[in-house]
Amino acid sequence: MPVFPHTALAYVPPQGTAAQPEVPCIEDVIREVVAMDSRTFPAPGRVGWLTRHLRRFISAAVADVEVEAGKRPVDDPVRVEALAAVREAGHRVGLGPGDGYASAITYARSLGRGAEELLRQQRRLRAEVAVPLAGMAGPGVIVVPEDDPCTACRELADERRAFELAHDWCGMRGADERLAVHQRARHASR
Repeated sequence: MPVFPHTALAYVPPQGTAAQPEVPCIEDVIREVVAMDSRTFPAPGRVGWLTRHLRRFISAAVADVEVEAGKRPVDDPVRVEALAAVREAGHRVGLGPGDGYASAITYARSLGRGAEELLRQQRRLRAEVAVPLAGMAGPGVIVVPEDDPCTACRELADERRAFELAHDWCGMRGADERLAVHQRARHASR
């Protein structure tokens, strides 16, 4: 009699060696973990599998981010933020899942958020070049190199940098506006 009644199909065991599962893309793992909510809880085995992948990624990313951040000046805000993400991710890994399925889900989500931030910092550290700027990278930001011949431009860039390090967003905006006005008035041919 066939294994599957009323289908005339018999069970045929798989032939040869089983294919090794593909190593998942970390972005997919993070996306799946962060998207877990009360409607889509995975099986406990899947939660364990996701947690193992996140822990493995975090341990590798922590070392990478620390090395890249170490190449920057001590007072660089990018370095400070990257090292804070490293400490936070290390703290999350050290907490452990606790007892029960709900705790395992919470722990996996926490690891997902930590891994997401580490991934963002990795990309940021690799993409950004340590060039003295008048402000952070983005649209409309004026770049002033240290060897710029205009003293006023360098002074305004230093002022903007001081506001940036102090996290004074209003002061940064004002310095950006003064620098833009100065460059339009004095350096229109640039």
